[in-house]
Amino acid sequence: AGAPCLPRRPARPPPLVAEMGKGHKKKKSGNLSSAKKKSSNTKGRASVIARKRRSKDIDQIHDDLKEPEKFQPGALEKDEDLPGMGQFYCIACSRFFQTAEVKAAHERSKLHKRRVQKAKDMPHTQRDAEAAAGMSHE
Repeated sequence: AGAPCLPRRPARPPPLVAEMGKGHKKKKSGNLSSAKKKSSNTKGRASVIARKRRSKDIDQIHDDLKEPEKFQPGALEKDEDLPGMGQFYCIACSRFFQTAEVKAAHERSKLHKRRVQKAKDMPHTQRDAEAAAGMSHE
């Protein structure tokens, strides 16, 4: 005397777990693909380099660091196309910033400190390069 027994449902198989891997079928050995492989060195192509947004080189920054008063807010001319009307400029990184607070936060960054350190070193000259190659000026 009890509740009628219900037929037991068959156990469900465990959910299918995706196997780790690349997610495609393994190729048969000896089967050469006629598809051309994509080149992995796309950043070195001349067309990519030509379109790159260039910043100032270290020797140009070194020259700018000799005259920091030219880059103080107020000394720079206002340009509405630049962030912060072109008033907040980091000489070492050659970047404009929206506000003085954003520029101050940037100056605490590792990237900025590295650039300042690089710019303080004396840049190499043509005379240095020729001396290293064994050429002399007399």
